[in-house]
Amino acid sequence: ILSKPVKSMKLFIHYEEHMDESLHKTSKINLNKKWVAGPCSQVVKLFVTDYNKKFTDNLLDLANVHLTNSSGVALANESIIGDYVADDQGKAEVFIKTGSPPAAGDVKGPKVQKVSAKQSATAAAKTGNGAKAAAAAAPVGPKPLTCMRFGCQKKFHAVDNHATACSYHRLPPVFHETVKFWACCPDRKCYDWESFMEVPGCQTADHSTEKPQQGPLGGCDIRAGNDGSAPQKLKSIDQFNEERTHSQSGNAAGLAIANMYQLRQAMDKAGVSGDLFDRAKTALSDRLGHDHGAVATALAKHLSESLIALEQGGSSY
Repeated sequence: ILSKPVKSMKLFIHYEEHMDESLHKTSKINLNKKWVAGPCSQVVKLFVTDYNKKFTDNLLDLANVHLTNSSGVALANESIIGDYVADDQGKAEVFIKTGSPPAAGDVKGPKVQKVSAKQSATAAAKTGNGAKAAAAAAPVGPKPLTCMRFGCQKKFHAVDNHATACSYHRLPPVFHETVKFWACCPDRKCYDWESFMEVPGCQTADHSTEKPQQGPLGGCDIRAGNDGSAPQKLKSIDQFNEERTHSQSGNAAGLAIANMYQLRQAMDKAGVSGDLFDRAKTALSDRLGHDHGAVATALAKHLSESLIALEQGGSSY
C-alpha cells in the first residue's frame, strides 16, 4: 500500500457487528499528526466511550474489541495508525470488530509504504500529463448550443435541430407575488417553481439561439393590463395622450386580474381551496366570454350573496 506522508487524516470508524442495524454507528474523527503517529488504542477508546454514551443497552467492552483496516487486517492496540491505515486524499476507514486485539508481533498484513512528497508530486505530474495527452488526442466535437425560447433552455447541436425539436411558450413568464405563469397560458397558474417549470410548451418549432426581446413580466405589467399577448409598439404623442386620457378604462382588465389574484390569495389563507377558486373563475370566464372585468364583477356578486345568506341565517350554518 502506497501513501504520501500524512500530516492529518479524516478517519471514518465503523461499527457494524450487531445484527440490529439500528445499533450500528459511524464516527468521523479528524486526526492530527500526533494521533496519526499514535497507537490504535487511542482511537478505539475514543470510539467506545462515545458509542457507550449513545447505546446504553449495547455497551461495548473496551478489552474485547479491536480495529481492522480497510484490507481486513486486525490491528494491535500498540499498532501505529499511520503504519497500517492508508490515507486516500486526506481520509481513511477502519472498523471496530469484536474480539481481543492481537499482540503487536502477531499483526499480519503489509504496512503502508510512505513515499516522499517529491515522489508523490512526480507521480501526479506523470498521471496528469498522460491524462492531458489522452484528452488532446480525443476528438473534440462542437459545443452544444442553448435554446433561448421561453420555457425551453435545452442544449442542442445544430446538426440535430429540426422543425419540431423545441416545445416552448410564445410569451414570457409572469411573476406576480407568489403566482407564476406563462403569459400565453394564463390558465396554468402555479405557486411553486417546480410546477411552473413543468408546464408544457404551447408552441412547437426548431430550437433558436436568438434571445427574446421581451423579458419576464411582473405585477406592474399585470396592473397595466400588459400581459404580453400583443407586441408592444412605440406610440406616437397623440396615441400616448389619448391613452392617458382613457387610462382608467384601459386599465380595467389589468386591475380586474390583479384584484382577483389578491382575492384568491386572501381566500387561500383563510382555508378556501385555491384550486376551487380557479375552477370557479374559469367556469365564469368561459360563460362570460373571457371578459376579466365581468368575471371579477360576477365573483364579487356571488360572494356577496353568499355572505348575505349567512348573515340572514339562510345557510346550514
